[in-house]
Amino acid sequence: MAKKKSTKRKKTTRDPEVAERNKRIAIGASLVVLAGAVFVSGAMGVAELDRAAASTIVSGTPEVVIRWDTLSDGSVWMPRHEQERLNLAIARAVQGGQALSAEPLKEAVLTLQNSGWVRGVPEARWTSEGQIVLDAAWRVPAAAVRVGSREVIIDWDRYVLPLDYAIGQSNQYYFTNTDAPLPQTGQQWMGTDLQDGITLLRELSKNDLLEQVAGFDLGSGADSGVISIITKRGTRVVWGGGPGRERPGEKNTSVKLDRLRVLYERAGLIDGGVPYVDLRGKDIMIDSNPGG
Repeated sequence: MAKKKSTKRKKTTRDPEVAERNKRIAIGASLVVLAGAVFVSGAMGVAELDRAAASTIVSGTPEVVIRWDTLSDGSVWMPRHEQERLNLAIARAVQGGQALSAEPLKEAVLTLQNSGWVRGVPEARWTSEGQIVLDAAWRVPAAAVRVGSREVIIDWDRYVLPLDYAIGQSNQYYFTNTDAPLPQTGQQWMGTDLQDGITLLRELSKNDLLEQVAGFDLGSGADSGVISIITKRGTRVVWGGGPGRERPGEKNTSVKLDRLRVLYERAGLIDGGVPYVDLRGKDIMIDSNPGG
């Protein structure tokens, strides 16, 4: 009778997927432990539970996932250099923080909140993979305000964003001659003149009349608050007071919009093909040789 051969069990290589699954199970269990802390805190301190849960995750700087705002096609509109700057700032803020603890979440929230890019207080949470996920209500660029040799970007509520460019390089509709000085990043730019300018920008956008617009002059001196549209041809269309805030003798917003449409239909240009147009009075005033 043949002698039965003894067999040795081969040492198997650990499947990386299994290892990763086990890690997630361990982390998930840790989160459950944390959730149950209120029931067992009398027997075991909360800090001790935190340490026990965190010990299941590899120590080091946690990965931070920022939920960026996107366009309709799913692409992120924020400039790449700003994304990188925010990622780096938040990574530094949470560096060395204990996994699953509140402190890294707090630091991530404060860093994003103080960046000038968000409204209100961002939300931060730990995932079962040990990542920090950040959600926020993002401020979207609306226009630029020219200050000296720079164009400072603002959102639709006139809050200053952490972006500025050389004159003509922002790719935004611009405003000149604001009454109020430049505030700090994250603060609102005060002044009814700029508020009226943003309102006019919205009106022209809603009525598909922005294609030929480059920017807006908010007026200065005695004409402060008298808005002029600056076209891409460098011509001037005097609008007057902001929509709903017309001065005595001015036509209302709907009449001015109709006049812009008439000029466009006649000449293919909202300025009627002339250097200077005034929409305010009883009739459209056209000057083919302003200052002449």
